[in-house]
Amino acid sequence: MKLLINSIEELNELKIEDKLSFIYFKNDKCSVCDSLLPQLQKFADKWGEKVYVVDCFEYPEIAAQNLVMSVPALKVYFAGQEVISMIRFVDLAKLETEYQRIKGLID
Repeated sequence: MKLLINSIEELNELKIEDKLSFIYFKNDKCSVCDSLLPQLQKFADKWGEKVYVVDCFEYPEIAAQNLVMSVPALKVYFAGQEVISMIRFVDLAKLETEYQRIKGLID
């Protein structure tokens, strides 16, 4: 499931929840971003997680606050802490390994 984030406050609320929050930063003029999102969504669906999307072109202040200066970018948060950060190059194999490791620590 893909959900759009429209404000810094909304993103901050997601970050502090006691679950893994996948935040994907993209912009509409990035073909890599567009092709990566369905692949990322497929992983998230398999894991029962949600992907929240920030359009960096429409909301540059949200991207800047999260130190995202290049897209695509993926940040994963758990209980307010950033546990995974991939900027410019999102390695799905590494993401799966990291997800399994973190999920094992949480459970």
